[in-house]
Amino acid sequence: MLTITSHSRSDIGKKRANNEDFCGAFEPQNRRELSQSGRLYVVADGLGGHERGEVSSKYAVETLLKVYYEAPKIPPEKRLRDIIQQINQNLYAYAKENLGVGEKTGTTLVAAVMRGGKLLVANVGDSRAYLLRDGKIKQITRDHTLVGELVRVGTLTEEEARESKYRNRLSRSVGADPKLEVDIHPPIPLRRGDIVLLCSDGLTGYATPQDILDAAHGNPQEIVERLIRFANDHGGADNVTVSVIKYGEKVSLPIPLPTRRLALIGAGMIALAAFVLLGWFGASSLVNYLATPTPTATATFTPSPSPTASPSATSTSDVTETVQPADSETPEPPTDSNLVECEYTVIANDNVEKIARQFGTTSVQIFRQDDTQENMRLINVGETLLIKDIAAEACINGGGVTRSESTGPP
Repeated sequence: MLTITSHSRSDIGKKRANNEDFCGAFEPQNRRELSQSGRLYVVADGLGGHERGEVSSKYAVETLLKVYYEAPKIPPEKRLRDIIQQINQNLYAYAKENLGVGEKTGTTLVAAVMRGGKLLVANVGDSRAYLLRDGKIKQITRDHTLVGELVRVGTLTEEEARESKYRNRLSRSVGADPKLEVDIHPPIPLRRGDIVLLCSDGLTGYATPQDILDAAHGNPQEIVERLIRFANDHGGADNVTVSVIKYGEKVSLPIPLPTRRLALIGAGMIALAAFVLLGWFGASSLVNYLATPTPTATATFTPSPSPTASPSATSTSDVTETVQPADSETPEPPTDSNLVECEYTVIANDNVEKIARQFGTTSVQIFRQDDTQENMRLINVGETLLIKDIAAEACINGGGVTRSESTGPP
């Protein structure tokens, strides 16, 4: 089974008198709640130099975690945007009523939802979300800062932005203005071994993406502690907060062979066994013939049919899936001229095993449209799958549409 592990911590740093960062997470144990809302992770950085920055960050995180799970019928994207905008209105109204003229309070915020094998990220400000996959790192969020905008238009490089005296000047934050635009990033399909990292600028002020990548080994707690220590060892001038979520462990999947190829291998093994038996019989007959000059009868050797070998393959995904062997009563594979690629559109309650049974085939013949078989446990309603090396009649009877005739194995 796929296991999601996580760890979050906020550190005051080496030079600040108080911690204006705050982080939190909620990982439902109820399966219905998990299906409707997923797991939610949040990091916020109260605005340095503003009144009550630490109160703003804590209020934003705790409110988002609470209200998000109270509205399960609203799509997660809309839910995140609406709640963050409401938090913005509340903080802005609080500052207007309780603080002096010109004084504000606010916070950055980055939130990540893991739901149904996908990652959804929302952010305001310069707290970031990264995705680490296959030895590479990608920043998902955009920094809402003056230098961030200059980097995007090519005026500054990343290195120049890191050294700029304006690097902490935000162009957008929660609570600063009555109207707020929240960035909601397109959902990202997750793979086993992916690492999602959320952090405040107390880390990214010192650590480059490569520094983060170099530290990303071990379990989530080890990664978090290693990165906080890195920031403090390199100055620790700001509070630093890191949240790490690990989406299972990366595994090496065996390369599946189409059923037709497995059948050919089985047929080849039978032929080889037959030749061995015939060769043995031929040698024995020659010896007997020489020893008996006048045989009284001619014996006819008819080898008894041996059962077709039925190889099986095991594919490890979110759950261990065992591919059923081919029908042992079929001595020969179907000819290439009868095989097609079949398109099938996923409907509610479908899974790969169910589709395989529906078409009278095996799951190793079912592919995504890009010819991959990654995370086949996580197929979505409306997605088009390809069933390869299947008879046209079986495709049509199963509810599919023939795509093209197969030309045999490459």
